[in-house]
Amino acid sequence: MTSSLPDAELCELFDGRLKLFQKPKGYRFSVDSVLLGDFARERAAGRVIDLGTGSGVLAVILSKLAAVREIVGIEVQEDLAALAQKNISYNECGDRVTIIRADIREIKKKFPAGSFDAVISNPPFYPVKSGLLNEDSGKAVSRHELHGTLADFLSISAYLLKISGAFLTIYPCSRLGDLIEEMRKATLEPKTLRFIHPKFEEPANLVLAEGIKGAGRQALVLPPLTLYDADGGYSRQAREIFRKV
Repeated sequence: MTSSLPDAELCELFDGRLKLFQKPKGYRFSVDSVLLGDFARERAAGRVIDLGTGSGVLAVILSKLAAVREIVGIEVQEDLAALAQKNISYNECGDRVTIIRADIREIKKKFPAGSFDAVISNPPFYPVKSGLLNEDSGKAVSRHELHGTLADFLSISAYLLKISGAFLTIYPCSRLGDLIEEMRKATLEPKTLRFIHPKFEEPANLVLAEGIKGAGRQALVLPPLTLYDADGGYSRQAREIFRKV
């Protein structure tokens, strides 16, 4: 990275098992990334690319997995790409992780087709015309499709993946129809789904999804994940996930 590193504070999370620099203001990763990292634990292997790596949280988590040989993190925002590189260096996983500042829509210039065994992505959830854009540019890019639509992310994922490679994501249930439709257009057949409920009695608001390039049409829906208990604290399921970080 040629730019100066952004101001950042070191955060020790999950009893110190995850240590990352984050920006004091603006974009900060959410629990969504940790849930996606856990979902990838048994599904990501070999050479992996993280589209929209942000501060590098997924790359750091995946670097601890024995089955993952190499990780490439792609981030379009200059300050976040620099922050991701800072986190990779701090966690001493630079021998397995490479951070590249790039727009995902230009990735074909950097990698040949079929270069990766798995693609993982926590893409922007909302179309540009959906709701108000956040005044903070970093949050706006992370939440809205300013640098690539859902179709763009899935199309480039299919290009990057080998046949039978895995695409792994977390996405809002309100756009589940769009996700499945666009995955199939990109030949990424939805194979495994897990719905995330804020509380036991509440509807699911997020879904973890695995798509396999070129696979047949037969899907598995895993038992649901409830994030919070009745008192508003993290549920037993969530705490078990956090203990594995």
